[in-house]
Amino acid sequence: MGMPTLYQFFRHQLSHGFAVRDLHEPAAIDYVSDVLTRFAQTRALYALTDTNGRPLEHLVDYLDASRKDKNQRVDRARNGSILRHLGEYTLFMSGLFRERLTARGELNYYLAQGASAYGQCADYELQPGRRQLFRRLHTNFGRIADTLDDMRRTRLPLSLPPTAENLMAVLWRR
Repeated sequence: MGMPTLYQFFRHQLSHGFAVRDLHEPAAIDYVSDVLTRFAQTRALYALTDTNGRPLEHLVDYLDASRKDKNQRVDRARNGSILRHLGEYTLFMSGLFRERLTARGELNYYLAQGASAYGQCADYELQPGRRQLFRRLHTNFGRIADTLDDMRRTRLPLSLPPTAENLMAVLWRR
């Protein structure tokens, strides 16, 4: 028996957490497992760029990029991609870095923006199965973020002291 992949690890952990919260969403488990696997590499968090090529780093950047400029034609695929990434980013942050967002007074904002992004993303999606997935992510956003928070606290506790050498621990605890 080989070592499980990171995706398999996250899928197993999420399956347990979803079951505890009575969320019977296999497609959402697969999707969120993929998000966590991709975001394990920090550069994936900031993969999207604005029209000047600068990475989108803050919620306001994503929101600004997803809004229609009066002088620009709407790029449906790009807007859908931005909204999907906004949903993924806010789910990741509100689930795994909840203490940090709470300390900054931003948790409710992230939860609202993430749920909204998935709702809008469903409107952009042409494929019925994915549209349905995004609608369920919209509806269950808070419960899924709670599952990630619980998973992080109980199943993936970071016991290293927050030091300059261990920046992840610093972020984890803020």
